[in-house]
This record gives sequence, structure tokens and C-alpha cells, in this order.
Amino acid sequence: MNVTTFAIDAVRINPTNDRFTHVRWAPVDPSTREWLSPPAIVEVVEVVAAIRRGDVVWSLFTLGGTRYFGPKIVSVAHTDGPAGIDTDVPGDHVEKCIDDLPHL
Repeated sequence: MNVTTFAIDAVRINPTNDRFTHVRWAPVDPSTREWLSPPAIVEVVEVVAAIRRGDVVWSLFTLGGTRYFGPKIVSVAHTDGPAGIDTDVPGDHVEKCIDDLPHL
């Protein structure tokens, strides 16, 4: 099985329900965190589909020109709508989360 590593560096949030609707993402080289193709803006359903097929998705932050992986992105179920995404951060762990990414 071929696993692709993706990174998300920006998000769009629906202000009425605070759910993510779109992301800017692309495949990345996990060792360098460099884009393997130009980032594109896609609907969150594409991210959920990638996670479900076994691909790995990270948040990607840039600080001082250096790219860092933030928390891993996971699929989350919503009882009143399609599945969404969130960061996989333990409850008491302080780390950047997907909400800290730039907004589209």
C-alpha cells in the first residue's frame, strides 16, 4: 500500500457552525516538509477520504521561513452532518492546533 503524506497550511471555517469547510493542502516530503506539488484549495471531504484510505495528514506551520509539522489531522464524526477534521492533540497537551493555521 502506498501511503501519501499531505500537509495543510491554511483552513476555511464556516462561521455559523465553526466547522472546517476547505483546506489548502498538497503532498509533502515528510523528511523536508517541502511541497511535492503546488498546494490546492479543496473541500474537507477530500481530506476525510484521504485519511480513511490510510494517507497521513499533518498541519504545517511556517516560522521564520522554516516549515514545521504541527499536530496530525484526524477525521471526526458529526452527528448532524458530514464527517470533518480536527487536530489529534491529547486534552491536556498544549500545542498548536488546526485553528491556529492561517484562514483562507
